[in-house]
Formats: sequence, C-alpha cells, structure tokens
Amino acid sequence: MRIINQAFRLYVEPGQLESTITFYEGIQGKACERRIVIAEAGIEVAVVGGFILLAGNAQALAPVRDAQAVLMVDSLDEFALWLQANGAVILHGPRAALGGLNLTARNPDGLVVEYYEAAETA
Repeated sequence: MRIINQAFRLYVEPGQLESTITFYEGIQGKACERRIVIAEAGIEVAVVGGFILLAGNAQALAPVRDAQAVLMVDSLDEFALWLQANGAVILHGPRAALGGLNLTARNPDGLVVEYYEAAETA
C-alpha cells in the first residue's frame, strides 16, 4: 500500500481555465500535461504539474467540489480498509472513474481527499 503521486484540486469558472493553466505552468515551469472534457458532467479538466484544475459552472462542480486533493495509490482496496480502520469516513466509492477507480474520504483532520487507482494498461 503506497501513494504513487499527489495533486491539489482547484476549481475555476470555465472562463478562467486558460489563465489558470498559464499561471500554474509559469509557477512550476511545467507545461499542461493533459486536458480532458467530461461532457456528461459539464467539466473540463487540465493537469499542470501538481495541480488538477477543474472548470465548470457551480452546478457542474457541486458534486466534486469538496475534495481538496488527489492521492494516486497502488491499491484502492487496501487504502479503503486502512482509512476506515484509522478514523476516516468514506464519503463515496470505490467506484469507476475516468481511467480507473476512486473513492472520496474525509480524513480524521477534516481534509477531503479523492483516492484514485489507475486501471492497469496492457
């Protein structure tokens, strides 16, 4: 059971996405690595270094807005058991997510985190 990577989640209005990408590219010296449109949710996603930017209107972002960070993990099942045994509250999941599985938990200190396990690629 280990954390593979981590990122902050930031939420912006659709009209702010480009300027926010530019800012985080500049502050980290890294180009935007990935952009994804989740049309059914009304959300556009951009990954810039250690930041995941989610753009959408208030209604589109409401179901996902609580999570403040993403921890990419090697075993979501192991983390789910460990989190529950150590005082975290599972808010949802595990469930299918874009490219893998995720769950959202409120850690004992109040931090809401998306735990994400990427699907294995052949």
